[in-house]
Amino acid sequence: MIEIEAVTKIYDDTHAVDNVSFTVERGELAAIVGTSGSGKTTLMRMINRLVEPTSGVIRIDGRDNRELPDYELRRGIGYAIQGHGLFPHRSVAENIATVPKLLGWDKKRRDDRVDELLSLFHLDPDQFRGRMPFELSGGEQQRIGVARALAAEPAVLLMDEPFGALDPIIRAKAQVDLLDIQRRFETTVVFVTHDMDEAIHLGHKIAVMHGGKLLQYAPPADIIAHPASDFVNELLGTGDKAFRMLSLTPCADLVEEGAADGAPIAADASLRDALAQVLWSGRDALPVERDGTIIGRITRESLVRRAEGPVA
Repeated sequence: MIEIEAVTKIYDDTHAVDNVSFTVERGELAAIVGTSGSGKTTLMRMINRLVEPTSGVIRIDGRDNRELPDYELRRGIGYAIQGHGLFPHRSVAENIATVPKLLGWDKKRRDDRVDELLSLFHLDPDQFRGRMPFELSGGEQQRIGVARALAAEPAVLLMDEPFGALDPIIRAKAQVDLLDIQRRFETTVVFVTHDMDEAIHLGHKIAVMHGGKLLQYAPPADIIAHPASDFVNELLGTGDKAFRMLSLTPCADLVEEGAADGAPIAADASLRDALAQVLWSGRDALPVERDGTIIGRITRESLVRRAEGPVA
């Protein structure tokens, strides 16, 4: 659990972060979203004390984060940034094992963890552990950066727009990988982004920042249905609320009896994914699959009706 209580950061006469309070429960992913200069990165960097607050307190599992030396605190918190930040003269394996080595893990344990993380990110350990960063694609470099942040099995992972430089297809895959791994390890994640779609897709809760202030902190569905201010509503985009709500609902919630032709869609895929697929393929219905078994279908008619319906 991360408790942020009345935290303020002042540079000269400017409140970069202004009296912000919220709690990230253990195992949750909290997305902090806002425009440039909103204070979102400054707030996140105060969690691992890369920035020291002017006032207020941050607790991790009930303990003030100032009780530990800063270097010791940071070794227990994963940190992933845009552009990956890999050491250029270290191999993939050496990059991933950086913090475990500092913590004194023996070589076998480090090697096993490297191979485990490479496999989790769908990178063959035999092919990738000895490569250098310049031999990797941008998407591969970013995945290695996240793997390095996770290497020491941290309870907390901080991510500062880690996928911002990726193209849309690779970015979508990286988001899926992150959600899978976050669920598997039950890591508490604070994820900074300027992209409301990304925040909605990833966050259990979203913190909307503007001018250093926290405007709203709530689950995505609540923010879509009940934006707390005109600025939050502007970030959401006019006319998109019902369509955005589709991204929060799995296909399993709208499945019906009956058959459909063509490739199936997963039961846990979103209604937004299903609508995109029926529109792109021109089909009237999609088979819905769970664990390799077709459980029914989802129709274009029901998807359009849900998209056009009122936001509750």
